[in-house]
Amino acid sequence: MSTYELELDETVAAGAVVASLSGEIDLTNARELEEQLDDAAGDESVLVVDLNRVVFIDSAALHVLFKVARRRGEGRLKLLVEPDAPVSRTLDIVGMKQAVPIVSSLDEL
Repeated sequence: MSTYELELDETVAAGAVVASLSGEIDLTNARELEEQLDDAAGDESVLVVDLNRVVFIDSAALHVLFKVARRRGEGRLKLLVEPDAPVSRTLDIVGMKQAVPIVSSLDEL
């Protein structure tokens, strides 16, 4: 079973909640992650998911990100991913930036 950690920081930017993830996100924990992301930010807040410390992400976890983005609505979910992050190429391959804005730093928010 793979593991991941989620930390929430509501003080980074006004109106935004940053959920920092680390570890491996896959079929074994995707459902739990979806529930945590759904509960992480209120309807009025922007949820920023920091994926810089995620070392592995599979299709089940990618599907979770697409679903959460669709439920939250346009502009209510953003991904924080530096160009050299371990999952950066995977997100490019699946076309994530067409569904969710991807920023490389919190300054871009």
